[in-house]
Amino acid sequence: MSWRPTNHDRRGSSSSRSGRTEPSLLNPTLLILIGAALVLGLVGVGLIVVFGGGMGQQATTAMPPQPVAATLPPAPTATTVPTATPAPTVAARSRATQATAAPVSAAEAGPVETTGDAAAGAVLFAALPSEAIAVGGINCNICHNIAPGSGTLVGPSLSGIGATAASRQPDLSAAQYLRVSIINPNAYLVDGFAAGTMPAVYQQQQGLTPAQIEDLVAYMLTLP
Repeated sequence: MSWRPTNHDRRGSSSSRSGRTEPSLLNPTLLILIGAALVLGLVGVGLIVVFGGGMGQQATTAMPPQPVAATLPPAPTATTVPTATPAPTVAARSRATQATAAPVSAAEAGPVETTGDAAAGAVLFAALPSEAIAVGGINCNICHNIAPGSGTLVGPSLSGIGATAASRQPDLSAAQYLRVSIINPNAYLVDGFAAGTMPAVYQQQQGLTPAQIEDLVAYMLTLP
């Protein structure tokens, strides 16, 4: 005898099938995972915004300043190199400038001729007495050349001064001009020479005596 389910059994079976709970698509575990992922995503975005902005600000702050063009010092100006003053020519040495001191008196100019000793004057020219040196005088040959055709040393060359001195001042003889040049060296200046170059101490106390000055004048008149 075969067994067949009755209709009751079929209905019961259907009922039990229809009463079975279908599994939900929104599993709670899945929902939790999705929620966690969303939360982590939001947190990550927030961190990117916060730290990304801070890093950008730090990068802006830490950016080295743009180099400023260095200010170059001004180019050095050309230095003018002093040139040596050429020695006055014979023609220039034969001219005297205007008087730079008080006019020379007749007493100061002295006699037209000299009575000095040229040999004694030659000794004085090379080596003045210690008394004259003590008051600021110096030996004549330190500043004046005497060799024929020589040029300037410190003062003008005295080569041929006996001939040229006579033409320096029309109212003075050669001896008078040389005498004045020793005792009052700033009275007349040769072109190219400044006042005060020659010491004005040779007629002062303990300088040169009048006789010694005449000896120097007599010696200079003999220079070729």
